[in-house]
Amino acid sequence: MKKPLYLLCFLTLWAFSGFSQNLDLSKLSKKEGFVPFYLDEEKGKIYLEINELNKEFLYVNSLTAGVGSNDIGLDRGQLGDDRLVEFRRTGNKIFLVHKNLGFRAYTNNPSEAKSIQDAFAESVLWGFEIVQKEGENLIVDATNFYLQDAHGVGETLTRSRQGTYRVDASRSGLFFPMTKNFPQNTEVEATITLTGTGAGGYLRSVTPSPEAVTVRMRHSFIELPDLYAMREFDPRGGFFFISYQDYTTPIDEPLVKRFISRHRLEKKDPSAAVSEVVEPIVYYLDRGTPEPVASALIEGGNWWAQAFEAAGFKNAFRVELAPEGLDLMDVRYNVIQWVHRSTRGWSYGSSVRDPRTGEILKGHVSLGSLRVRQDYLIAQGLLQPFEDGKPADPRAMQMALDRLKQLSAHEIGHTIGVAHSYATSPDGRASVMDYPHPLISQDADGNLDFSQAYDLKIGEWDKWAIKYGYGTPAPGQSEDEFLKKTLEETYAAGFEFITDSDSRNPSGVHPRSHLWDNGASASAELTRLLKLRENRMKSFGLNAIQDGDPQALLEEVFVPLYLMHRYQLEATTKLIGGLDYAYKIKGDNQQAQKWTSAADQADALNALLTTISPAQLEVPQHILALIPPRPYGYGRNRETFPSRTGPTFDPIAPAENIVDATFGFLFESGRANRVYLQNLQDKSLPGYQDLLDKVTSQLFSNTLPGGLKDEIKLMTEAKFTDHLIALSKEPSASQTVRAITRMHLEKIGEMTGGSGALLAHRQYLHDKIEAFLDLPEEWPAQERLSIPDGAPIGMESFGCDFDF
Repeated sequence: MKKPLYLLCFLTLWAFSGFSQNLDLSKLSKKEGFVPFYLDEEKGKIYLEINELNKEFLYVNSLTAGVGSNDIGLDRGQLGDDRLVEFRRTGNKIFLVHKNLGFRAYTNNPSEAKSIQDAFAESVLWGFEIVQKEGENLIVDATNFYLQDAHGVGETLTRSRQGTYRVDASRSGLFFPMTKNFPQNTEVEATITLTGTGAGGYLRSVTPSPEAVTVRMRHSFIELPDLYAMREFDPRGGFFFISYQDYTTPIDEPLVKRFISRHRLEKKDPSAAVSEVVEPIVYYLDRGTPEPVASALIEGGNWWAQAFEAAGFKNAFRVELAPEGLDLMDVRYNVIQWVHRSTRGWSYGSSVRDPRTGEILKGHVSLGSLRVRQDYLIAQGLLQPFEDGKPADPRAMQMALDRLKQLSAHEIGHTIGVAHSYATSPDGRASVMDYPHPLISQDADGNLDFSQAYDLKIGEWDKWAIKYGYGTPAPGQSEDEFLKKTLEETYAAGFEFITDSDSRNPSGVHPRSHLWDNGASASAELTRLLKLRENRMKSFGLNAIQDGDPQALLEEVFVPLYLMHRYQLEATTKLIGGLDYAYKIKGDNQQAQKWTSAADQADALNALLTTISPAQLEVPQHILALIPPRPYGYGRNRETFPSRTGPTFDPIAPAENIVDATFGFLFESGRANRVYLQNLQDKSLPGYQDLLDKVTSQLFSNTLPGGLKDEIKLMTEAKFTDHLIALSKEPSASQTVRAITRMHLEKIGEMTGGSGALLAHRQYLHDKIEAFLDLPEEWPAQERLSIPDGAPIGMESFGCDFDF
């Protein structure tokens, strides 16, 4: 009876203690640091030592080894969310609680603060079981926490239609080589395998066994810095921001507070106009970056030193090659990663921020390694640099490297807080935060000049932006006075800031804020590009590819040449029904909004109609003769033109692409609505019927130009009809625009004349339009506009972060 009684007593005492294990910590490897932990490498376990409860810190997860597909979007080095968390004890558990900073209370009244805290939900991210007490410290088993899909890889695969995947615990474990501890940050990494079925094409293309996707995830616990001075956000300043609702705000002041995101930067001598800094902002370049790329990225990134110098900070910013062994994911370092994917894709700049203040703790740039090949391909099509027996024209490589310099500066700009500034290309390319199209010119003899393809310095707008975001008031000057003066001087100097929401919108209206454009006049630049494109297509030949390449690869080089004006075309379309406006603040010195002039709209429409003329759309016969069907091993891909002619190069498909793009932008419902309304407000401006009549008179005639231009003309008429049919039933189009469009379709349907293919084509359009107009189900009600929320509810909802 003694053994059972002894065992019963032991189990009773063990259960009474409230702990589930009895660890011999002396046999485990202890790592001191911000959150101390013990490793049991034999069993693959990790135990955290919690020595401070209810103390805020930052939790960030990231992907240290990714999937490698731009389309899926799970890159090496991808950062997760910045979350303000704390450990809280409840019974035998420690909760990791994500605090809600979207709703705050800055008050000395604890009851008021608690009422607001309790009004909005928090999120318990994990519940750790306490396994032992070591003095005053609590030991928790954190293994399962680190082996979860914290980065949401499974969700991303499902969202991108790549299958259903979940963590397989038997194929996951801690990655000990990158599990380490420091006084201000704790870094734990794990190898995570997700298994599943239904792998999509993107996933199959980058995984050796698509049923199992193995990545590595990093979990970072980060000590919060002392609070850094917050700077109020202004929409004219060009910076990213955090926002939250402060419920202690007086009723007559805005509830929503906005503050910019920026690095901590302080002068050694605050009273000096220009001073050395207490601690410079340093970025480290991935040592895996090859030359000459690495030198180009370092050079371009260091342009920002010019902007900080102009703002009064000497030796405040630099980019250099990372020292051997530097961990790019360590929060203590700002880094530039050279990221590989299976296809070309975006580069981006992200950051780790203190969600309390918006302070940037870590700038983290990811540059896609294949993106530069697109620039080389553009130059390849223009220069056709591979003459027999001669070295390749060096201008193609130089242009690609110059683009990398600009790209480095651009993405670093995001990580120091600066947003896209898309209205700067007309003003001497005043910002690296614009999306630049290579500026290439030709002389009267057709010789190309690449010397100005990309700007090789920081922009003047960028200097103003850094002054607004980082500059310091002069002695005796208040913060508000300094910011007001800086912004007024910026706009008095002729600069402007317009960003993504206004520039990426298919219904965009701003006459200067576009992506991948050049020139003070979008239509004039489009006309110039068309002439350059026409000239280079005349000389396009076998020198566009290297000896030994399959001749069908000429198509890959021809595509960016044929489409080199696609973004300038989009920019030109925005002038029609365009509105010149700014992010205006009451009483500031920016101009009032105004419609784009009738002359500029007419020039834009004329340029657009030129782009869809058969002469511009036709692929020259000598090029068609050079591009054979795809050889074995070189199938069609997403960067070749589609084909309606089987394996052969379709001579009409490129023209279709341009026509659809032009009509898609021109007859977008918002644009059509605006063109109609602008004429009601100002009779000097074109109306919607004017637009329809102008396009129709350009497209429709009873003669055919001959050759392939015949089919291009007929295709263009048919596309115009299809886009009008789509617009006439588009719920977001106004009632009147839909009515005018339907009436105009009737006119097109009544057009007759010609013989042969033209006669058959016109009869086809007549029958299509008549069938459409006769269908009762093709009369959808106009989309109803939601009335703004009224009393007692209604306001914009804000979170604590602005995503970029």
